[in-house]
Amino acid sequence: MSKKIRSIAALTLSFALLSACGGKPQENPDPTPGESQPQGPVVEEFSAEYEMFGTTSAGLPKNDTFIFEGTTEDGIIKTLNFDIIRNKGLEGEYSKKDIMGYMMNVSDATVSKNEDGSWTLSALNIYGYEETYDFGQYMIYGSIENLTEETTFSELTIASYTGEVLDLDRSTFIYQYLGNEADLVVTGDTFVKDLLAIFGLYENGSFVEGTKRVSFAGYHGGRSYGEQIDAIVEHILTHDMTLEDVYTMFQTVNQSAEPILERDAVAGATIAFVGDFQRMVYLAIHGELFEGVVNTTSVEGGTRYEVVTQGFGGEVETYVTIDGEGKITAITVRDSQETEDVGGKLTAEGSDFLQALIDNQDDLTKVDTVSGATLTSNALIKAVDYALAASK
Repeated sequence: MSKKIRSIAALTLSFALLSACGGKPQENPDPTPGESQPQGPVVEEFSAEYEMFGTTSAGLPKNDTFIFEGTTEDGIIKTLNFDIIRNKGLEGEYSKKDIMGYMMNVSDATVSKNEDGSWTLSALNIYGYEETYDFGQYMIYGSIENLTEETTFSELTIASYTGEVLDLDRSTFIYQYLGNEADLVVTGDTFVKDLLAIFGLYENGSFVEGTKRVSFAGYHGGRSYGEQIDAIVEHILTHDMTLEDVYTMFQTVNQSAEPILERDAVAGATIAFVGDFQRMVYLAIHGELFEGVVNTTSVEGGTRYEVVTQGFGGEVETYVTIDGEGKITAITVRDSQETEDVGGKLTAEGSDFLQALIDNQDDLTKVDTVSGATLTSNALIKAVDYALAASK
């Protein structure tokens, strides 16, 4: 994810609650008759798991299984295992917590020794997110066949995953993230051996054969995806948070676009708290994802129904006003975390999609979902359907 996770096509959710059971207060194992027994903390276990299906940015199928499990004492989370497994149970399964498994704010290097004693750098790759130069999510590859101690950065062939060859300005800019790990300013004259020393592939005046991966502080400060997940867990455990506190944090705090020093929630984590995080914790608390009417209010000209459904960015709160004849007269959506340029266009006041729902309220099947915003589309359609059913 964040790095921001942008729109994912054909995304559906399935989930299965694993367990939720209460613990028993600790008791004196050999009490004296008539002696009051000291009561220990109430220990409870929580565990939730669900799968998010979709496609990668390269158009390949994927599924992410979110795992959130642990124990609480008197409601405070004391132990926590938070993991995201890609392709669970399938070939190529891996954990996003594994620095060797998920390419975010990490760099790979591969050095090999040839039969004639020369060296080859087959990979000096870097992966992450960057807004400058319109990089966005990037996967950049560097290499050179004849690697020597005098090889400079400008001699490398550097290209993006699309095959575009990067010029020196863009190349040095993006590899500076790696250079920062050794307080090294990356220019065209930088010796490649100095960069390889960060990986331990150049030591004691000689290249070292092998493949290594390192993480680095990315555009927003966070390191590898796994280290960011660990930062979230540490934040939860060190701040004596309850499950409800965590749900609120995921629902309301998303500081991935803020400079690292200005964040006040989860230092070291730049993952955008999209709806998957919210749903994960909601499942741990309630055992199911809630959708439906949560409140009704009498208003001028009819009744306003407040409906909660699940969109891409989490819960979508939709307000549907229905008159005395059962006709929808207005639909508005409370500020949501739907992606601004995608689902956010649908939820905006007076949007064409909201008007289409009003115009086709007698047959909602006539309202087509919007490509790239399927979850948001379905969330709004279901909200109208729930409101109409409640009004009858």
